[in-house]
Amino acid sequence: MIAAFQSTPYNILYLVHMSSVVLGVGMAFIAPIMAVRARRSAGQALEEVVNETASNIMFPMFLVAGIAGGALVGLSDDVYDFQQSWLSVGGAVWMLVLVLTAAVYPPSWLRLFTVGDNRKQMLGGILHLSLAVMLVLMTWKFGV
Repeated sequence: MIAAFQSTPYNILYLVHMSSVVLGVGMAFIAPIMAVRARRSAGQALEEVVNETASNIMFPMFLVAGIAGGALVGLSDDVYDFQQSWLSVGGAVWMLVLVLTAAVYPPSWLRLFTVGDNRKQMLGGILHLSLAVMLVLMTWKFGV
């Protein structure tokens, strides 16, 4: 066994999970505000810098958060199990968040497809709603 529930390795992984969640969610909610302000004050170039910065932070942080969260379940000594509804739904919402992030704020190494600005606004709203659902699921742990 590599780690046990509430052991030092578990707690380090928990810290990685929570730090990446804070960075990813924070950037997801602040990036649209910063982009609009940048466009109004300095024009298109600064808006592109804001969007590129958000792209380089969000997707990797959400990816790390989900992988670390899954590893936490594996290290939890059967305290948590993927058969618990909040974890199953959370995993599905996490995959949706990854797809939405790749569509709205794709990092330069992951430009799979191009989405128009009108669609980005709609998908950005769905991303925010998905993140809110994820935070509620992970906070209250329905079904435990």
